Amino acid sequence: MTSPRKPYITPYAEESVELPLTFEGGRLAYRDALPGEWMFGALWARCGSRREGKVLWAMVHTLRQRRCMLKGLCRVCGQSATDPVTGRLWWVLSSAPVGKTAPWPTVGPPTCREHVTEALGACPHLRRGRPFVCTVGDHTPIGVLANLYGHDDDGRIVETRHQIAVGLDETHLLPRALATQLLVSLRDIRPETV
Repeated sequence: MTSPRKPYITPYAEESVELPLTFEGGRLAYRDALPGEWMFGALWARCGSRREGKVLWAMVHTLRQRRCMLKGLCRVCGQSATDPVTGRLWWVLSSAPVGKTAPWPTVGPPTCREHVTEALGACPHLRRGRPFVCTVGDHTPIGVLANLYGHDDDGRIVETRHQIAVGLDETHLLPRALATQLLVSLRDIRPETV
């Protein structure tokens, strides 16, 4: 029996890294900040890229999730999820959107047509819902899933909110956010069968 494929967005234990957080000018930062660690007004959680060690099945690799969302890549294989004939992106949602033509927010990356069935069987989030397979005409970043940080009474940096959605227009929250996933809005949603 072969072991299941390790989805592209699934992290490994060896990819966990220390997050040396600080505040600089009222903005969350790393003590050893690197160029490009902020995007969309938020600091992004660091992750390794070695894909070794124990697979952390229930978690999402921050940088690979963001890459999938920005480039339209498949959550399972990391290749393009764009249909070569229609030019539309394949997606699997945990439930059917209300009003399928209205914008619909999600942190779940696209899934190429070839790996829809595999994603439905492997992803715990999709298995808990009533999965909806679709293609979308467009998607746009609208926010981040993030942990918010502040100072406690002793001046230490502490997490004040865990995994909340922060809109890209919430400029009062973004400087305190450590982004873990990109939130996009899907438009022109069409149901599909595989």
